[in-house]
Amino acid sequence: MLDSVFARRIWERRTGYVWWLLGLVALIGITVAFWPTIQRDTDALGQLFESLPQGFLAIFGADDIETLFTASGFINSRMYSSVGAIIVVFFAISMGTQAVAGEEDKRTLDLLLAQPVSRRSVVLEGFLAMVVMTAGLAAAVFLVLVVCDPLVGLDLPLEGLFAATVGVVLLALVFGSLSLAVGAFSGSRALAIGVGAGATFGTFFINGLAPLVDAIAWTQRLTPFFWFLDSRPLDNGFSWHFLVLAAVVAVFVAGAVWGFERRDVSV
Repeated sequence: MLDSVFARRIWERRTGYVWWLLGLVALIGITVAFWPTIQRDTDALGQLFESLPQGFLAIFGADDIETLFTASGFINSRMYSSVGAIIVVFFAISMGTQAVAGEEDKRTLDLLLAQPVSRRSVVLEGFLAMVVMTAGLAAAVFLVLVVCDPLVGLDLPLEGLFAATVGVVLLALVFGSLSLAVGAFSGSRALAIGVGAGATFGTFFINGLAPLVDAIAWTQRLTPFFWFLDSRPLDNGFSWHFLVLAAVVAVFVAGAVWGFERRDVSV
């Protein structure tokens, strides 16, 4: 047993984490490499996108076609509004699930609780490990973009990049802490993953498609993706919207502590 729950969580994920990092770095590297091609073929690509349904652009966080052909719009549509963000979110969900429900599923939770550690510490140190490792993924993307920016002429604002990095971490922590809370209340690994993944995809599509239907447009504001993307952090920097995401994370973590401290544990 390592000295702390936090250290144990980091140690357990060390090998897999390398592959998460490499995969995400490869994705953003390939995305950046395509930017010169996008610049050269703007007219042809513009005609292609004009033939697509209106909802296609909305799902990927673009209000119009012209937005996709700016450096910030292109990076945002690939990294912060779609695939890249989803990867970071799912990593956080996996960490949140493992913190309590994963231990219970492996029938190792009794060994963990037999150590001089409180249930509250199990939850909070598991959450802290989630924060550190999720931030590491987002920081890797930040560094790749900073290094590649002058090479391909993206001209992305540094403050905007930093704000988008913080924002995607908060977004991921919303769903990761949701899975943490579900696992803490239920002890079910499958339920924790299912709720986290379902909430991710459900709110992702609601955020993209709800504005296209007047009757349900208001539901967009119920999604974490709206509070991350609406202020356009890559272009405009930090926004008070991030405080909403942080508050939701705090509520889920508090709920996880409350639920785990009051539940009979099956081992």
